[in-house]
Amino acid sequence: MLITLTLLAHIGVLPPALPVPAIHDSLPAAQPPTVTYPFKVGETLHYTASIGYLPIGSADLAVTGLARERGAETFVLTLSGEGGPPGFGISYEATSWVGTKQFTSRRFHRRVAQAGQVTDQSFLIYPDSARYREVGNPEAWVAPRDALDEVAFLYFLRTTPLEVGRTYSWARYFRTGFNPVQVQVTGREAVRLPTGETPTCLVLHVTTRAGASDLWLTDDARRLPAQARVPLNFGTVTLQLAGVGAGAGSESARR
Repeated sequence: MLITLTLLAHIGVLPPALPVPAIHDSLPAAQPPTVTYPFKVGETLHYTASIGYLPIGSADLAVTGLARERGAETFVLTLSGEGGPPGFGISYEATSWVGTKQFTSRRFHRRVAQAGQVTDQSFLIYPDSARYREVGNPEAWVAPRDALDEVAFLYFLRTTPLEVGRTYSWARYFRTGFNPVQVQVTGREAVRLPTGETPTCLVLHVTTRAGASDLWLTDDARRLPAQARVPLNFGTVTLQLAGVGAGAGSESARR
């Protein structure tokens, strides 16, 4: 959500990368040990969006199921939202297929509608070949072997050990022109959840070539994105966790 909105604000500003020759089969990557994730199928997170005290919309983030993409088992991650002040209304729908064992993106679809203009894009991502294609375009572009799309990147942050005072840098976004993604863990703060809990959260300052924003992740086994603050072209939007649906908890990837 955080990285998604930051990149969304600047989509199309940077070129994708240099095209490469057609994709060829390569040896499969070695499988890592079983991984336990802080989320599982069915987890649905509901958010409200506001500018200051003005409500402007809502968003949902969910692990909607499991699927197979080119032989690999994947989580199906979805993000949808709509809102914005008058004259700047926007709706966003995205689906990410990311491997349950090798946590890399395999496919990504994004649809953005704003001011009567619609952008609808689908991407096939090939981690073994370090390339990606946009559906409908015969060219292929270089991508990291451990590539992530913007929705998968948020879940990746939930799985990654983070220490206060440290800065991390990853060149994993599949459109390489936006890399690196840098995350500075600036401290801990309490954030009130809709359940009445006030868990301590890690405060992350996230910077890409598209811009900067802030994310609060609960500092517990759930690693819930409790809050985000994102500067967009019509103002700084605060996304606040408003509800947690079924399926919250961990899931082990099966070998």
